[in-house]
Amino acid sequence: MEVDTEVTKGLEIGEAVPVGEMEKLPGEVEGAHHASDADLVERLAALEKLLKDTEDRLPTETAEEVGRALLRVHERIALSPDHVVTAIAGATGSGKSSLFNALIKFDLAPVGAIRPTTTAGLACVWDPDRADGAAALLDRIGVAPHNRTLRGSLLDGAHRRAEPELAPLVLIDLPDHDSAVRAHRDETDRAAAAADLLLFVTDPQKYADASWHERYLKRLNHHQQALVVVLNKSDELPPNDAQAVAADLKRLLREAGLDEVPLLVTSTRTGQGLQELRNLIADRVWRKQASLTRSAADVNRAAALLAAELAPLTKSGAENGTQNGTKNGTKNSAQEPGGESTAEADIAGLTDQARAATLAAIRDSTSMRALSDLLEATYRRRASAVTGWPLRHAVMALISRTRGDAESRYAPWTAPVAAEPAPAPVQHDDVEAAVATAVESVAGPLPRPWAGQMRRIGDHCVQTLADTLDATLSGTEVGPRLVPRWWTAVQVLHWMLLTAAVVGAGGAVAFAVGGGAKDSSLPDTGAIPFPLLVTVFALIAGAVLDALCRPAARRAAAALRGKVAERMAERVRAAAEQLLFAPLAAEHARYVRAWTLARDLTARTGEREVPLSGGGQGRPTQ
Repeated sequence: MEVDTEVTKGLEIGEAVPVGEMEKLPGEVEGAHHASDADLVERLAALEKLLKDTEDRLPTETAEEVGRALLRVHERIALSPDHVVTAIAGATGSGKSSLFNALIKFDLAPVGAIRPTTTAGLACVWDPDRADGAAALLDRIGVAPHNRTLRGSLLDGAHRRAEPELAPLVLIDLPDHDSAVRAHRDETDRAAAAADLLLFVTDPQKYADASWHERYLKRLNHHQQALVVVLNKSDELPPNDAQAVAADLKRLLREAGLDEVPLLVTSTRTGQGLQELRNLIADRVWRKQASLTRSAADVNRAAALLAAELAPLTKSGAENGTQNGTKNGTKNSAQEPGGESTAEADIAGLTDQARAATLAAIRDSTSMRALSDLLEATYRRRASAVTGWPLRHAVMALISRTRGDAESRYAPWTAPVAAEPAPAPVQHDDVEAAVATAVESVAGPLPRPWAGQMRRIGDHCVQTLADTLDATLSGTEVGPRLVPRWWTAVQVLHWMLLTAAVVGAGGAVAFAVGGGAKDSSLPDTGAIPFPLLVTVFALIAGAVLDALCRPAARRAAAALRGKVAERMAERVRAAAEQLLFAPLAAEHARYVRAWTLARDLTARTGEREVPLSGGGQGRPTQ
């Protein structure tokens, strides 16, 4: 077997490894920090809020797993903040009970050839003064009262207070994790989940056993700060072989994603590695960080699970279901330059450009444009019917009838004003296409549950929006209710001119029939009779007035068209805002808040921590 010399440095058999040089958990090196209680409570509250806000968008198993993790943290904080539970787990025959006895310096756990030797959890509480607080902890873990021992009661007075640095320690010897008895495995699983520091003991024969790698270690890759692997019974191998086994075990840990977990080589027969293990435990206990570390690990794991579910999809992930930065819960470091992922650039929501395009498409699905055009034409026709020169209408109507055009657009001056145009129904398919485009522009990068909710909002919006637009446009006033005053004034003037023309024509006829005798009551106009001049003037004035009114009517019709089109567009915009844009924006804002909080929680791992060395109290000497 090839030996990795880098891995085996400091693991020579029979040579003690100084506690300052052995591998340490993250945060235990010089100048490192641990998460503070205040920070943990703050992150816990934020995580609970995140879970509450997103629970209906999460897979059931994820929500339940996060809920269980938060419950464990609450229980750990509430039950015994002054105790550090260290559990020793391992396979049958790995020597964990011997290691338990060696650590407490008393033969409490039975050791024998019959397997399993440990059939129930055994607990040793270091400080008798803390026994009451430890009882609640051990009740929750499931260690029976008759299997609990106060270490001070086992030793004489000289040794009772010999290890004050370990006073908060509660050491538990767990049943074998590979036991054939289901109750033993359940107790081990329960205690392993609740422990603040977990010592996994293996031996040269079973170190590569897949059962403990798969059952525990790979599931604890987010709890590396609360995990230590112990290769026991090193005395059963020659020194070189022990180094090779340690190197291979370290390789297996790296492959399982546990490269930050320390590996200690021990022997209860020779005492090799025991002091280093005691130092490591004492170091944790002295800082009173093991419980906090495990709780922080639970919070980190829960935050990572939620972040994995909430991460936006990448462009390729939208097709295969993978999310930005995650696939099966594994972080993906592929990001664009500048640190911002491709997907995060796409979760800005509905842009102004997309909103404008959606509104334009919705307007096109209605009869707004056709209605506006028809309104303008109708206004002009009505204006022409009222303000047009009656003589022109009569002549054109006569020509149309002569040609056989029964539906002459030149209505006689006595015809009623045409009715207002009615809007056509909204095109449902066009509304559906416009809504779908808007929804996909927002939902595309979102995780499936959030995208699904966006699409449900769109589906509900389509029919409601179409019906609302129909009702809205039908209720829109598309023309003036009353005839404009200038129409009436022009109409009266036209009739006065027409009357003058008719009267003048009658006078001219009378003048001609009378042989040209002039009426002394009429002005003398020379060779042209006055009545004839009146007729000519009236006809010319009527034609000029008609010519002036037509462009005025066109301008008024265009102004009315713009005003009504603007009114209808505003009503369409208000309906789209209420039924489509506002619900989409609310759901999108909810997602962005959740994703931002989840991302911030995962980014804050290890922040706001208390220094262990430098500028403060030093570690007690052993």
